[in-house]
Amino acid sequence: MHLANIIIHTLPMILTTTFANPSQARYLTIPAVTTDANNHAILECWRFNTPFSNYPTVGTSLFLANTTNITYVILPPRSAEGIHKPPSPMFFVLLSGLARVTFPFNDKELWIREGAQGLIVANDVKGIGHFTEYPGEKESVALQVPFKDGVVPEHEVVERGACLIGERNDEERVGDGTQEVVAELL
Repeated sequence: MHLANIIIHTLPMILTTTFANPSQARYLTIPAVTTDANNHAILECWRFNTPFSNYPTVGTSLFLANTTNITYVILPPRSAEGIHKPPSPMFFVLLSGLARVTFPFNDKELWIREGAQGLIVANDVKGIGHFTEYPGEKESVALQVPFKDGVVPEHEVVERGACLIGERNDEERVGDGTQEVVAELL
């Protein structure tokens, strides 16, 4: 399957957020596994620079990135990939199951839940990478969606570590291993 680009369509039941001002621009903020200056895999919270726009019927949409292909991956229950890194920068979308990402050079962890909550960026293409395990009782199914020519979409690093859920400047953020992981609009 070949896709020229990816668009996320949002409806109130898929991705929700709270805004102090409903007319303010909305942005997607998600976790990213990337590398630091020492080529060690780290966790960051990224906010994409392009705001959502009105969808022609209902809801909103966001052009995320130019992509090259999609790989559909089935991972067995209670399995682990060991240390690895993506072959190129990509979106990782967990359609079903549960994933836990840990890092060889720090104690951070990222829990990825299935469905609309399962979108992250995998960008730790330098160094030795990260660990991923699938601790659930059912198969985990994921999509790997590489960015065209390895070009990562424009974004800003909101903070090092996970995107935090909860009230903070009237925004919701994505959680870490102690909180629910979701892709939220900001």
